This record gives sequence, C-alpha cells and structure tokens, in this order.
Amino acid sequence: MSDLPMIYSPVQLANYLKLMRQKNQWTQNDLARRIGIKQATISNFENHPDKTSLTTLFKILQSLEMSMVVKAKNGDNNAEHDDNTEDLNW
Repeated sequence: MSDLPMIYSPVQLANYLKLMRQKNQWTQNDLARRIGIKQATISNFENHPDKTSLTTLFKILQSLEMSMVVKAKNGDNNAEHDDNTEDLNW
C-alpha cells in the first residue's frame, strides 16, 4: 500500500480516480453506464469534485474496484477498530 498516493483534497481524489478510469480505458460514459448515472455527473465529479455527493463517490470507487482508507494524520492507526461502522455515533 506504500506505492499508493496520499490524497489530501477533493481535486487530488478526482484526478487520481480519473487516472484510474483512463487506465481501464473507460470513457466517462462507460463509467457512468456501469454505475447507472449520467455522463455529465462523472464530468462534474472530475471537474468539480467538491460538489459531488458521497453516494456518487462511493459508486465510482466501487465500479473501479477501489476502496477508501481513512488514516489519522499523526499516523496513529492503533485505535480500536470495529468493522461494523453502522454503529458509529456521530
């Protein structure tokens, strides 16, 4: 996992996912069809990622067979981990 980039902004995330889409040789329309949304939604994500819904983001990730890992900035990831995130209290 050390060869993966650290992402710190919506623009970096959109650029990386666009690169992964292109690596798969998919057009925006190809990706949109795979997840059941409009091509314009993919374009909007790639150009204005700060305005994209989390639902759309996770559909894109799933279609690209990717997942997101959230880490503490200080590198301390030894906090108790519970796979059942549905029970998290916000």
